[in-house]
Amino acid sequence: MSNAGVPIKLLYEAEGMKVTVEMKNGEIYRGLLVNAEDTMNMTISDVVRTARNGQVSKLPIVYLRGSGVRFIALPELLKNAPVFKKVANMKKRAETVKGQGVKRKRE
Repeated sequence: MSNAGVPIKLLYEAEGMKVTVEMKNGEIYRGLLVNAEDTMNMTISDVVRTARNGQVSKLPIVYLRGSGVRFIALPELLKNAPVFKKVANMKKRAETVKGQGVKRKRE
């Protein structure tokens, strides 16, 4: 997990929360995120699946392959996730260093 990017770390933070996942084939899955992987593969429980034609079905557990994911809707609660604070601190440090240019003598 240490080499994972911000989106993957945010997905890990969402474990144990309700998520909505839209797949590239148009299916939508909504349920409790049980487990996530660096490849965006995920296990979701208590799932409500909406097929492309609108048919709704309930499933106890589903494993979704990350390469088939179009997008993931995460809870609003995650906007205060520690991952974003780290990114903000990194950005501040980068701006501070950027503003400290090397001064040269004019001849």
